[in-house]
Amino acid sequence: GQSAAEIQEIEEILQRVTTVEQMRTELKQIICSALVFRNNQVNYQRTMIIQQARAYIDAHYSDPDLQMNDLARKFNLSPGHFSTVFSQEIGESFRDYLNNLRINHAKELLRTTNMKCAEVAYQSGYNDSHYFSTFFKKKAGMTPQQFRERSQTGKD
Repeated sequence: GQSAAEIQEIEEILQRVTTVEQMRTELKQIICSALVFRNNQVNYQRTMIIQQARAYIDAHYSDPDLQMNDLARKFNLSPGHFSTVFSQEIGESFRDYLNNLRINHAKELLRTTNMKCAEVAYQSGYNDSHYFSTFFKKKAGMTPQQFRERSQTGKD
């Protein structure tokens, strides 16, 4: 409901208004305030949804079946809208964000474990180790094996 203060404020506005022009001006300000409030609510909700989506991605990036469409559905947004809002909020596309997480995780595994490249690929969300090696080289400028050798000799 409305508070006494809000009702009092409306009463004061109505007492001040003596012409149609004043009524228009006051009404315009009230509508503008309502629109600003609504837009802030929408932006806040949008930010919260994307932060939840990001947390979900951060927790599930190693799932090779993680798809933007499924994530959009999970948060009740169309894939197109989700994609746009995600890019605006995070500063990169869903695909880039996910790939960067996966490649960074792969780098960490290559640096700190002796896992085979196929296992690193699988642990990082890639079903296909050949695709992983090709993609890794494109992103890192060297093969996973070269990366491991360089990072273990301290040249990274």
